[in-house]
Amino acid sequence: MSKNEEEVLKEFLDLPGVGMSKAKALYEAGYDSPEKLAEASIEDLVAIKGITKKVATTLYEHFSSDEEPEPEIEEKKSDDDILLEKGVGLYAKGKWGQALQIVNDLIEENPKNIKALMVKGDIYLDREKYQLALDSYDVVTELDPEIDNAWVGKGNALLAMEKNVRAKSCFKKALAINPDNDAAAEKLDEDDRLPTFVDGLDEMLEGGVPSKHVVLVCGRAGSMKSSFCYYMLHKLAENEGRKTIYLSLEQSRQSLLRHMKRLGMRKETASTLMVSDLDDMVVVDMAALRKEGDVSNEIDWLGSIINQLRSYKESFGADAIAIDSLSALYSLTTFTNPRSELFFFFEKLRDLDLTVFLISEMYGENLNQYGPYGVEEFLADGIIHIKTEAYANRANLFLGVVKMRETNHPRDYFPMIVDQYGFGIVRD
Repeated sequence: MSKNEEEVLKEFLDLPGVGMSKAKALYEAGYDSPEKLAEASIEDLVAIKGITKKVATTLYEHFSSDEEPEPEIEEKKSDDDILLEKGVGLYAKGKWGQALQIVNDLIEENPKNIKALMVKGDIYLDREKYQLALDSYDVVTELDPEIDNAWVGKGNALLAMEKNVRAKSCFKKALAINPDNDAAAEKLDEDDRLPTFVDGLDEMLEGGVPSKHVVLVCGRAGSMKSSFCYYMLHKLAENEGRKTIYLSLEQSRQSLLRHMKRLGMRKETASTLMVSDLDDMVVVDMAALRKEGDVSNEIDWLGSIINQLRSYKESFGADAIAIDSLSALYSLTTFTNPRSELFFFFEKLRDLDLTVFLISEMYGENLNQYGPYGVEEFLADGIIHIKTEAYANRANLFLGVVKMRETNHPRDYFPMIVDQYGFGIVRD
């Protein structure tokens, strides 16, 4: 690297939201000075690989500010700071071995040199030496647990090591210390997961169901799939304050709530859970059609469901929705081209930007098909299958995660228990 490039990278590192990787990305995209960067639009910056919209907006606002910056009082740098800057400069030139030597010498002289430890962690993280990076960040958080960027570094290292649950905890810790830490917020947004609160299942799913997935919850009649979905939404509302909606197309609202109350789930403890039934849907949709003056044509129930969910989200807000059930919805719909129409239905569900659970019966000659048209399992992001097996004079429940995108999970079936404490699976 030329000396000029090194100087530019150092200047970029002083900008809000810019670390070494983003500084390099900006320079390689042709921005060789802060002045040139100041001329870029948000769209220009977002087009650069590695620059998110949030970072682009922050940079644009930084350069667009009309306020005159207060004159900075230049502090005298210590010998250690000067030496550390030299190490950063060497690393910017690609001489990471020499840079590490300087950093390690500083740490050997002062094991509590937090700045040097952070640079050491950053270098190892960039070099994909994730355990060594984690070790360095661990020392920093032990010395000062209030350094938010150290927790972000730990989260990034753990994420690269596929330890997603621990990584998420680190990003949450960073945000608790500094709510304006964009890097932590972006990582949490990328890997937001909704816990199921089913004992043993969240650990198996690396923390829960990935946010904004469309998930089939399948089983024969009597396999408690409706109760299972209601339980997840109830706990999300009760324990995390997530806004959830249970949309029943078969069972009435009163009947559903009575049943769940018998399972120990009281609506008043989950105030952000909304329950709707088919009667509500008919009133809303028919009223809308009457206003348009056309009730002769069949109702487009797939479209009506999408519109209703969109309306719920805008007025109520929602993180997760369960639709009970696909068979009831299909019974209202006349398909001309099921594969095509269901493809667009699933895509529109994804466009809602929330997590959707679709309750489905099992189909096929041997009841091994997860939807009546045989395409649902390919269109869904995940499949949770609850099956029943007869033993002696009782039917035992087993749960298996057949499919869950963006998740490393076993595909075994585990005994599922339901008691006064809720749902759980036995993995031992």
